[in-house]
Amino acid sequence: MSLTHFVKRLTDLGCNVEVVDDGISLEVGEAVTFIRIDDEWKDAIERFYKARQYKFDSERRILTSNKSAEFLVVRLDPGFFYKVEHEFSGAKENTVLITQASKEYLLSYFESDRYERLFERIKDRIARRYYRRNPVQGGRTRQVRMFIEDLFFRFHTATYTVKRKPRNKTIDEVAIEPVKACLFSLAHKKDESWELSHEIKSKGLIYPKSDDEDGEEGLVIPRASYQDSVVTYYKVAKSSQFPSQAFLSYYHILEFYFLRVSDEELFSAVSAQLNDPDFKCSYKNVTKLLAAIKRNDNTSSEKEMLFSVLKKYVSEQEFIEFVTDFEDGLGEKIYTKSKETIFGERFPFKLEKGHAINNASTVIKHIRNALVHSSDKYNREDCFLPLSESEDVVVKYIPIVKFLAEKVIFATAST
Repeated sequence: MSLTHFVKRLTDLGCNVEVVDDGISLEVGEAVTFIRIDDEWKDAIERFYKARQYKFDSERRILTSNKSAEFLVVRLDPGFFYKVEHEFSGAKENTVLITQASKEYLLSYFESDRYERLFERIKDRIARRYYRRNPVQGGRTRQVRMFIEDLFFRFHTATYTVKRKPRNKTIDEVAIEPVKACLFSLAHKKDESWELSHEIKSKGLIYPKSDDEDGEEGLVIPRASYQDSVVTYYKVAKSSQFPSQAFLSYYHILEFYFLRVSDEELFSAVSAQLNDPDFKCSYKNVTKLLAAIKRNDNTSSEKEMLFSVLKKYVSEQEFIEFVTDFEDGLGEKIYTKSKETIFGERFPFKLEKGHAINNASTVIKHIRNALVHSSDKYNREDCFLPLSESEDVVVKYIPIVKFLAEKVIFATAST
């Protein structure tokens, strides 16, 4: 048995490697560690590098052999999991196994360009363990012992296996639909939600923060008391890993005050009429009163109610400054450079007094509609689809709706 190919790969990645008794001595920078490789792994490494049947699609992260296709899967729900194992069997003795990635898959990933891009994380892992064991420089260093599994990522995969090599189709073409069906069945029967990694087209599930947290300052008890309902929505938004859920939860904070603000505007308009000393119950005055009611009753338009809430609770100047600073921090006019097509329509975003809040409310309402309707007047490619590139549009506007929601929470708090 020889570890030649395995050692060469680590050497090409910039490590100093030496084969010793039951493993390898690995030097990464100043960190020196012993990687134990048991007989099972040695046999797997030897078989893998001798075999010619394995082909790894680095872009889609799929490993194929003559009779199997192994797909990288990602857990979507937040439930705890460590070693998952589910096996599905078919009528033709085909199987789908969802569990930790096979040694062949890990070694294929190890040999791919994807591993090169992520190897810094492995090096950091080795360095952390080394310096925890050797915190003081200049003294006697102690070698850190690790396992070969520490050189890999703890992936889970779905493997489709058939009894005979398929004809006229590649194994991954045959496997894709049964694997997808099994993932749906798992969600339906076991409440576990997994997705094929290559089917996730969005850049990331976790939306970026709009600014850095003030970690250096001590925490102070707020002097204000906040509305429980809107705080609950805020916590859901902050904790969600899905951009669409985060966006809608922030929007719910704004929506919470729709009727309250509309009623206040209507009350003020009616009061101005009725409190006039010259008001008398004449046809002319009643007509003027009804016109005032009609003019100030915007409950039939959610867009107008949203604008009313923002106009009442959010300083337009503060909003303009926020967007300006945010774009300056990114070094790009991601909101204001030009009219942008968002889910089938184009919208302006002017940072001008009298326009900024109105433009923002229009865009936010449009995105909200796209999130809650899976099919509408637009073409299907213009609709929102979770885990697709359309999530990147939602992510882009989360800092905006988050800022507005926070200002509404602050403005409606009691002291």
